[in-house]
Amino acid sequence: MIHKSKLAAPGLAVTLICGAILAACSQVSGTPKSVPDAAATIPTRAAIPGLSEKYAKLRKRQVAQVDYQLSANLDRNSDSFSGTVTADTTFQHTLQQPLTIDFAGGTVESVAVDGRDIPVEYNDHFITIAAQHLPNLQHAITVHFQHPYSKNGSGLHRFEDPKDGKVYMYTDFEPYDANRLFPHFDQPNLKAHYTLDVIAPKDWIVISAERESRVEKKGELRHWFFPQSQKFSSYIFSLHAGPYHIWEDEADGIPLRLMARQSLAQYVKPDDWFTFTKQSFAFFQPYFEIDYPFKKYDQILVPDFNAGAMENVGSVTFNDSYVSRGEKTQAQRMRLANVIAHEMAHQWFGDLVTMNWWDDLWLNESFATYMANLSLAENSEFTNTWENFYLGTKQWAYNADQRPTTHAIQLPVKNTDEAFANFDGITYGKGGSILKQLPYYLGKEAFRKGVSNYLKALSYRNSTLDDFMGHLGVAAGMDLDQWQQQWLYKAGLNTIEASFQCQKDQITGLTLKQTAPKEYPTLRTQRTQLGFYRMESESMKQVATLPVLYSGAITKVKEAVGLPCPEILYPNEGDWAFAKVNLDPVSVENMSKHINDIEPPFIRLMLWQSLFDSTYDAKLPLDKYISFLLSNGAAEQDINAVRLNARNLGFAYGYLNQIPIENVRRDELQLAIENFVWTQLQQSPAGSDRQKTWFRAFTDVAHSTRALSHARQMLLGELTVGGLKLDPDMRWDLITLQNRYLYSDYEQAIERELQADNSDRAKLNAIAAEAVRPLPESKQKWLDNLSMHRDKFKLSELREAAYSMFPSEQIGLFNTNSERIFATLSQINAEDSPELISTYASIFPLMCNQKDAQKIKDTLAEKQQLKPMLVKALKNHLYSSGRCIAMGEVLAQNSIQIKK
Repeated sequence: MIHKSKLAAPGLAVTLICGAILAACSQVSGTPKSVPDAAATIPTRAAIPGLSEKYAKLRKRQVAQVDYQLSANLDRNSDSFSGTVTADTTFQHTLQQPLTIDFAGGTVESVAVDGRDIPVEYNDHFITIAAQHLPNLQHAITVHFQHPYSKNGSGLHRFEDPKDGKVYMYTDFEPYDANRLFPHFDQPNLKAHYTLDVIAPKDWIVISAERESRVEKKGELRHWFFPQSQKFSSYIFSLHAGPYHIWEDEADGIPLRLMARQSLAQYVKPDDWFTFTKQSFAFFQPYFEIDYPFKKYDQILVPDFNAGAMENVGSVTFNDSYVSRGEKTQAQRMRLANVIAHEMAHQWFGDLVTMNWWDDLWLNESFATYMANLSLAENSEFTNTWENFYLGTKQWAYNADQRPTTHAIQLPVKNTDEAFANFDGITYGKGGSILKQLPYYLGKEAFRKGVSNYLKALSYRNSTLDDFMGHLGVAAGMDLDQWQQQWLYKAGLNTIEASFQCQKDQITGLTLKQTAPKEYPTLRTQRTQLGFYRMESESMKQVATLPVLYSGAITKVKEAVGLPCPEILYPNEGDWAFAKVNLDPVSVENMSKHINDIEPPFIRLMLWQSLFDSTYDAKLPLDKYISFLLSNGAAEQDINAVRLNARNLGFAYGYLNQIPIENVRRDELQLAIENFVWTQLQQSPAGSDRQKTWFRAFTDVAHSTRALSHARQMLLGELTVGGLKLDPDMRWDLITLQNRYLYSDYEQAIERELQADNSDRAKLNAIAAEAVRPLPESKQKWLDNLSMHRDKFKLSELREAAYSMFPSEQIGLFNTNSERIFATLSQINAEDSPELISTYASIFPLMCNQKDAQKIKDTLAEKQQLKPMLVKALKNHLYSSGRCIAMGEVLAQNSIQIKK
C-alpha cells in the first residue's frame, strides 16, 4: 500500500509505532499484562538463513528496548573467537510467542535468563527461547558463544598479512551479518546501546564506536574496556583489532585517527585523508545544522573488503585498495575524497537517523551518494565533480535502469537476501541522481532545510520514506505525492528529445518530447536545462541556456522563441535531469563535424557518451563508432572525456571478439584500436593522468605480437614509454596481459614478480594471471577450487579467479566448461553467503550469439529456486548478451548495404 507523505509532530512517531499496533504498549514496566502477540496469524520462524520482514515486524512488537553488554576474547592464532553477551531486554508485553535471537554459524555454549540456565535451542541460524522462560516484562538474557573467524569479509574477518605475518581483524555487517559477531536482535529498528570489553594480544589496538576508557595488562594480553555507546542499529556496530599503524589529527575538536596495516603504511598519504575528512566535516555540520553526533572519528583501511567502505559509527572501514602503491591520478584522489564524504554523510543519514527496514535502503545510500558529490563540488579542490558523477554514477544508473532487473527505487524487501541483492545501480546511482535533480525542483535551500529538519526530528530513531518526503514537502511548501509516485514507485528510464524551427537565424518554435519504454510507460515531471551552441570564431560556443520544467509527452517551450538558432541543442545541459538524451538530426550532424570545436568540456563528455549510447542501442554500427573515435579522439584533452573514450574503446574491443564479422575486418578494427591506444600512451605527457589512463587501456586491448613484446619489454625495463613509471600494480597488469595470451615466459614472469613483491595484492594478482590463461588445465583447476575446494581459499582469492577466468575472447573455453558451470549453480545457490553467490556469478562472460544466450534462458526457466542474487546476475548477463547480439546484427546489415 502506498501512503501519502505526512509530517508527524516530534514524538508522535513513537506513539504511533507503539500505540497503534498494541494498546498495551504503555505497559513497559510494572505488573505484567498478557496481550496476544499475533501468534494466531504469524507463523513460527522458519529454520532458514536470513531474516524476513514479516518476522522482524513480529519481533518489533515483542521487544520494546534492548541494550547489550558484550565481552569478546580474540586469539590471533585460533580459528575462532569466544564471547559472552547479555541482552538487557524490555518487552512490550508478556510473550505468547517464542523469542528468537539471531546468531548464524556459531556455537552456543549456554543460555541464561536472569542468571538461571535454560535449555538451549539453536539451529545454526538463531537461538529460540520459549515464552515460558521469559515470564516478565524485563529480563537479562545471557549467551556464552563461540564463532569461527570469517574468511569471506563478513562478520568478524581475520587476515594474516603474507608480507610480515601480522594478523588483523575487522567487522563488516550490512545488511545482516552483525549476528555473526554476537547473538542479538539483528534488525535496524531495534536500536541499542552497546557496552564492550575485549581481551586481545598486547601489541594490538582495539577499535569500536567509542574510544576505550581503560586498558588493563594481563601478561601477554590486554583487556580493553569501552564505555556504553550511544544508541544505534547493530549493523553499524563494529569491532576491529590488530597491530595497526596509526596517524592522528583533529577536525574542529573532533578526534581523528587513520589506521592501516603495517606493511601498507608506507604507501598511505595521511595528508590527503585528513584534508578530505576535514573538508567533509566543514561542509556537513553547517549543512545539516547538527554537530557531528558521535564522539570520535576513526578511519581504518582493511584488506579483503567486499565493498568500498562501511559507515560503522565512529569507526569507518575502507577497502585498502584506496591506497595506491604509486602516484594517484586526480580521478583516484577524487574517488577517495568522494568515498570519505559518502561514509561521513552516513553518520547523520543512516547512523543518527536509520531506516526502519531495508525497503528504505535506497534512501540511505542515495542520500550519501548525492551528499558526497555535493560536498566535493562546494568545498574541495575538485572543480569537475559533477562531470565525474555523470561519468561514473549516472552511467551506472542509466545502465541499470534499462535492464530487465530494473526496479522501482522504493520497493518491498521481503527478507535480508533481497536487501543484499538491492545494492545496485538503482539503489545508489538512480537514487542519487534523483536526489541531485530534486533541489532544482524544490529549490536548493528548501531541500537543505527539509533535510536538516528531518534529521533533527528523528535523531537516534528510525524513520521511513514518508518521514523524509514529508519534511521536504513542508520546507518547500509543496505536495510531493505526485513526484513521489512518478520517481520512487515506478521503474524505467525516460528519453527526451528536442525539436526546433528557425527563421532569420532565430528560434520560432521548440518542443521537448518525452518517451518511455513500453514495459514502464510512466511519463515524469522534472526540471532540465537546454543548452544552445553555435560556431563563433572557429569554436562551438554556448550562446544561451534555458531552464525548463517539462511533463507529459510534449512540452512546448515558449520561452525559447527568439533565442539564437542553435547548431547544437543539448536538452540536458549541466546534467540536471535524469533522462536519456536523443539528439535532433541537426545537432547530430553538427556534433559529428565539430566534436573537437565544442568549448565546454562537460558538453563534449555528454556528446561522446551519446555516441557510444547509439552504438550500444544498436542504432550506430560498431565499426562506424570506432572509426569516428579513432579519427577524432586524439584531439580530446579533457581527462574525463579521455577516460570515457578509453573505457568505451575497451568495451568495443571486447564486442569485436564475439560479434559475427569477417575475420579480416575484425583484425583490422582491433589492431586499429590497439595502435590508437599505444600512440596515445606514447604521446601523453610523462606521468600525466592521461598517460596512466591510456596505459590501463593498453593492457585491455593489446593482443598483437608487437604489442605483447612492448608490454614484456616495459616490464623488464628494456623499454620506457614517455617517462611512464610503473608502480607494482601496473606491473601486475602487464603480467596478467602476458598470461592472457600465453606470451613468451609468462609463467616465469609471475615467479619473478612474486620474489620482488610478496604482498597480499601480489598473491591475488598472481591468481588472476593464472586463471586468465587460455589453457584447459588452468580453467579446470580454478573451477575445481570454486566448486569443490572453496574452504581452502579466502573469498577475495576466489573472487579474483572468477573475475579473470573468461575474458571475451575465451568464449570457446567457457562453452567447453559450461555444462559444469551451470550445474554448479545449484550448489552455490545453497550457500549462506550472498558474497560467494555474487562472486560465482561473475564467471559468466559476454555472450554474443543466440545459442550461448539460450543456456542462460534455459537455466532461469529450469532452476526456479535460485536466490535473488543469482537470478539478477543471470538476467543481467542475458540482457548484455542481447545487446551484443543486436549490435552484431546492425553491423552485419551495414556491411551488406556497403557491399551492395
